[in-house]
Amino acid sequence: MPACHVKNGEGKRNIEQKYLYEIADIVPEFLEERGFIAELSGFSEDRYSDKLKEAVRPYYRDYVTFPRSTGYQSIHITFYDNLARCYTELQLRTKDMDDFAEIGDVNHFGYEKLQEARRTKRDEIPVGECIYFDEAYQRLTKLQQLELAEIDVNMFKAINNQLINDGCGLFRGRQILPFEHLSRFQNDLID
Repeated sequence: MPACHVKNGEGKRNIEQKYLYEIADIVPEFLEERGFIAELSGFSEDRYSDKLKEAVRPYYRDYVTFPRSTGYQSIHITFYDNLARCYTELQLRTKDMDDFAEIGDVNHFGYEKLQEARRTKRDEIPVGECIYFDEAYQRLTKLQQLELAEIDVNMFKAINNQLINDGCGLFRGRQILPFEHLSRFQNDLID
């Protein structure tokens, strides 16, 4: 919201949030007309914002009215894409919310570092205690050792393990989507 559009006495943040919720109210119907089906969020009723229309509330995870403990704010909704036969999450944010999420104190690189720290805690579940965990941990370890630039699965292109284009945009240092793409082929690649 450009400052020139904010009248005296109006708060920019309040105006932006008002528009954000107005957009959220129309997104499910707009995308349904284009072959997407909104998925129920699973949030309990006390986590729905009264800023959303009652008809769309069950589909959203509202982290604007109910921010995460880190201060992260966004409105999330998940859709099933009938054409691509996959799920897609849409996150609605103001510019300030997006800046905080992408380059603020809790940006995705920080999240990745936290995940990395959690992955290094292998000894919390001793080897042999849970065969399913052992198998999953072994697969993850092997996938992380792959050189993504050397793999041709026609779903993404990588210059190296930090510069990855998954078809939705350039990922720097994030290997989440390539691993999801590879999961179908992982036995062929790592055996």
